[in-house]
Amino acid sequence: MVEPTIDDYIANLRSAKPDVRRNAAWTLGRSRDIRILLPLITALNDPDADVRVRVAEALGNLRDARAVEPLLAALSHESDEEVQTQLLRSLGRQGDVRALDALLDALHAPSAMIRGAAAEALHDIPDSRATPLLAHTLAHDIDESVRSAAYRALTRIGGTPATDTLVAMLMSDLPADARNKIAELLGVLGERSTEPVLRMLLDDPDEGVRDKAAWALRQMIHDDNEA
Repeated sequence: MVEPTIDDYIANLRSAKPDVRRNAAWTLGRSRDIRILLPLITALNDPDADVRVRVAEALGNLRDARAVEPLLAALSHESDEEVQTQLLRSLGRQGDVRALDALLDALHAPSAMIRGAAAEALHDIPDSRATPLLAHTLAHDIDESVRSAAYRALTRIGGTPATDTLVAMLMSDLPADARNKIAELLGVLGERSTEPVLRMLLDDPDEGVRDKAAWALRQMIHDDNEA
């Protein structure tokens, strides 16, 4: 039996059967053949949402800068949450700052799945301009998985913009769990300029926050000793 070729799978993207188109997109997503880019971009408009998910995934796997604008265009008019989620993830995989505004907008989405995908993608596009909104997400999002994704993204971005934003947030009225996570993140980031605010948290009314601030300060001492 003759194995299907790349050209066969490209042709299958135009099949009348959704399952054939889904399989074609999935298979092409495992290829790095340059010929698949334009057919996949065209297939972003497939009427079947499951096909669009596979197509978006395939374009993410390609990591070709020419896919960024088509992915953004698809995201702007997509109504299916699963497709939106995959489009965001694929934009993150491109690592292209052209996606930054769309990812930041998605952090405001009603769907936790979409907000989480946006935060995950921002981890792959570590730009300090995302810091304020990611910090707000870390402190206030109602979904734990979204907060965790924002935490990871902030860890990747790091630097003075991140620590300054986090310290400023500690000066506002935050719940104990938010103060706890920010203290932990400051310890991970290890900027010595945050030591005064961490020492202030040693007097926090919440025991968990006090413990986390003490841990963060110990981390800084440990890092200094390792240097």
